[in-house]
Amino acid sequence: MKMHSIHTWAEFWELLRSWWAGDVPAGGVAMAIVITVLRVAYTGGGWKKMLLEAPLCGLVTLSVYSSLNYFGLPTELAVGIGGSIGLIGVEQIRNLAIRVINFRFGGGNPQA
Repeated sequence: MKMHSIHTWAEFWELLRSWWAGDVPAGGVAMAIVITVLRVAYTGGGWKKMLLEAPLCGLVTLSVYSSLNYFGLPTELAVGIGGSIGLIGVEQIRNLAIRVINFRFGGGNPQA
């Protein structure tokens, strides 16, 4: 990854472009947070849910971003993944992860 300094406006815009392109996952994290806030506001979830779920979606996006290279996927997917995670939400992602783990390792009640 290229190191950036923001001594000129051109370098600043290059830094923002590289973030959005996926060099740094800020674009993906920002997309997850914005879409989460909009989804929670649209569904009437309230401020508490919005303030808790938005950073969680951003952190889940960072976790997924860190595993993209392992699975051979391009890091340019960060924004799309962040948007998807923000739209789905942490509760649904958690439920899916529990179901997969229970299926894979023979757990009991998937709702527990």
